[in-house]
Amino acid sequence: MTSIKSVDKSDWMNKASEMKQLGFVRCEWLTATHNGGDSFEISLMVSREDLTESLILTSEIAGSIDSLVTVYPNADFHEREVSQMFGVEFIGNENAAPAFNIELSGFPLRRDFALATRADTSWPGAVEPDETAKRRPSLPPGVLPEWNS
Repeated sequence: MTSIKSVDKSDWMNKASEMKQLGFVRCEWLTATHNGGDSFEISLMVSREDLTESLILTSEIAGSIDSLVTVYPNADFHEREVSQMFGVEFIGNENAAPAFNIELSGFPLRRDFALATRADTSWPGAVEPDETAKRRPSLPPGVLPEWNS
């Protein structure tokens, strides 16, 4: 059974600590959703040790939020990924400092990120099909072309 709770950004760390004290000791994942501009929704899934119950905490943020590494040490990995892919800053986690990816020069999971190679490449097909072109009819399965009359 999974339930979802929305918390204020200022209560993020306290609620995560409270959930751990209530027996939600496993940090399953932490991710973000880019809502445009500097607005994000951060989501954290925690569960009981025996996986009988899980909880998703969500919070609306504007670019930064407190790190949960002191509560859930394995959140470090997830925070680094969110930082690199979205540019979110996790306050208190030096490992998760947002930095542009040298190859991509941006944050690839943001809604406003355009893949440069796709933007620079023209579309491979015609915009409109040629009106004079006829499509070769396909034969039913098992019918050989020489049987056509």
